[in-house]
Amino acid sequence: MGTDRCAYLSRLRLVDPIPKLWFSLTALLVCVFAESVAVGLFTLAVLSGLNVALGGQRVRDVVHFLKVPLAFLVVGCLTILIRPIGEAEALWALRLFGRFRWGITAYYLRLALLVLCKALGAISAMYFLSMNTPITDLTMALERLHVPKLLVELMELIYRFIFLLSGEAGRIRVAQESRLGYQNFRQSIRSLGELASAVFLRSLHRGNRVYAALESRGYTGSLTTLPGQYAPGAWFYPMAAGVAACQILIFFAERSVLP
Repeated sequence: MGTDRCAYLSRLRLVDPIPKLWFSLTALLVCVFAESVAVGLFTLAVLSGLNVALGGQRVRDVVHFLKVPLAFLVVGCLTILIRPIGEAEALWALRLFGRFRWGITAYYLRLALLVLCKALGAISAMYFLSMNTPITDLTMALERLHVPKLLVELMELIYRFIFLLSGEAGRIRVAQESRLGYQNFRQSIRSLGELASAVFLRSLHRGNRVYAALESRGYTGSLTTLPGQYAPGAWFYPMAAGVAACQILIFFAERSVLP
């Protein structure tokens, strides 16, 4: 919902989504397949910069959305970085209980840094697409690319039910707060459990009502939507080639410098 708000306010909102999709996908694939820290950092910097320069996104919004996956990435990379190392040479080591030796080696330090930078580069590529292309435009683009219709419709319905879940949870939360349901820790835990048990039942009921509304309007198993009027975005293709070329050049340059 945050990225959707940014997408509708983006300067690239009315640009054809297919070139944006190929541009983001090209940058993402090169970043993932290139085993390079420098390529990941380059992809992160360039795609985030284009998000601000071309899409008109605020820097603080881009940083805010990057912080969400960054927390999970840091935890995951710590498990790669600090591990049992036996008697191997270490940059830092600590012996636990006199038997187990945990620490950081040069190999695992480089591996953790590689995973972190590759993931951030790939995330920045996906954020460029999601923060400049509303989900409705993206599903239409997938239909034009002949993605199976069932998959596209499932995406649309799942997207709709996200708002159903969120709306029901918000209303239940407001009702609980008005009855002092979160007055103390014990009461908060109890209210949260009741919310979790009730939200899915009420959402299922709302979902059945939505489905009945679709059938009453002639739904026969497929959702028909009118295509949008988009500005041509063919200039994304040479830009994608340029970014990919820079990524590949950085990859080979890093390979020639590092052992």
